[in-house]
Amino acid sequence: MRDSTHPSHNLPSRRVLFMAWALLMVLTIGTMVAGKVTSAASLGLIWTGILLAISWAKARTILQVYLNLRAAPRHWRSGFNGVLVFLLLVIFALYALGATGIVRH
Repeated sequence: MRDSTHPSHNLPSRRVLFMAWALLMVLTIGTMVAGKVTSAASLGLIWTGILLAISWAKARTILQVYLNLRAAPRHWRSGFNGVLVFLLLVIFALYALGATGIVRH
């Protein structure tokens, strides 16, 4: 049996886990819409930005709730969020370079 008053056992409740799961399902539907999964056409910069923003929200939810980063010290939360934002910006920049024709395949 775990002692819920001990700080190292600051785990999310079943309700929090369920709400995070429900949010992830809604965001997954959002990625399907933003990613235009039924179309073979290119997304364009705006839809790609929306898709990456939804991906950011999904990654943050997983990090905060399922990996319990919300209970970690602030520098860990900031570090993970910084790396996540950096990666998504690099992905967007590379897509933008290809989409605008600056860089060709």
